[in-house]
Amino acid sequence: MGFRFYKRINIMPGVSLNLSKSGPSLSIGPKGMKYSIGPKGTRTTFSIPGTGIYYTTSKPNKKNSSSNNNYRQPLPNAQSGFFSQLFMSGEEKKFSSGLTVFLQGDVITAKRNFLDSNSSDGYFMAGFISLGEGKHSEAEGYFNRCKAYISKLGQIASKIDNNLEILLEVTDYIEAPIKIDKRGLALCCAEAYQKQGKYEEALKVLEEIWNENSSDKIVCLSLIDLVSVDSKATAQILKEIIEITKDVENDTPIDTNILYLRSYALYRLNLVAPAVDELSKLIRKKKDRPEELMLDIRYLRGQMYEELGQQAKARKDYEFIFAQEPGYEDVAQKLNL
Repeated sequence: MGFRFYKRINIMPGVSLNLSKSGPSLSIGPKGMKYSIGPKGTRTTFSIPGTGIYYTTSKPNKKNSSSNNNYRQPLPNAQSGFFSQLFMSGEEKKFSSGLTVFLQGDVITAKRNFLDSNSSDGYFMAGFISLGEGKHSEAEGYFNRCKAYISKLGQIASKIDNNLEILLEVTDYIEAPIKIDKRGLALCCAEAYQKQGKYEEALKVLEEIWNENSSDKIVCLSLIDLVSVDSKATAQILKEIIEITKDVENDTPIDTNILYLRSYALYRLNLVAPAVDELSKLIRKKKDRPEELMLDIRYLRGQMYEELGQQAKARKDYEFIFAQEPGYEDVAQKLNL
């Protein structure tokens, strides 16, 4: 999973400055959609008003990397701007310093400051950084320490700035902002468990927060992402996943991702024809959907067509993919090119 820290400063209605580890960027657009221009290119963000969730699509700059590295804007520091706070405790000062250097790209110092804060919020952020570094066992350890102070989780972050959010990569296609709270901790713990192959532990923590709010689509997406592809998932749990997602409509990219994984769960239960039908419905609605996701949906359908003996239909899907992205998986080989 990737990690970025996210902070938005409103400049005027519809225009805001986003601060992240990858550098500042300017967002322009109405509520529900933002078009961002930053050091790595352009990013279009489509949000779902009232839900606090969104997805993004990106286009990298065509300039070379050296010109991108020349992009500079001043970053805030812990003693001014949105980090300015009076009467900070020692824990809060360390945590605030950690945020500042994290925004400046110094992950090592940031993690040290977060740990030195000896706070639940600090352990949360240290664990989050470890996730981004691929140190999943270490991240789990920090999250466990965070749980020991669960009643205080989020207090320091909300005092410093109540709008602080972290972008968590839920799947390969969807990022969602999470706060430093119980839900955010559960999603991060599930990610750490999943990356270590601890299926049962990840399933338990996701089921707990799902039972608290079964309308949370990000939790639903995390749950089906875990279950649909893990070899340890039983037929019974696959059936349960199919049941809880039966009423999902393809209204948003998050729904598309959920239904794509639902199709794979159907496939794993040897319900190939219904899975193909569901994938075909998803392909018909491609506006505002991540291009990579749409290619993966078509590729999966092509594989299923092959299993059904419908070679001509499978080839048509592979030809479409090759025209869009010649280097995609093994489509060139499948087309004998």
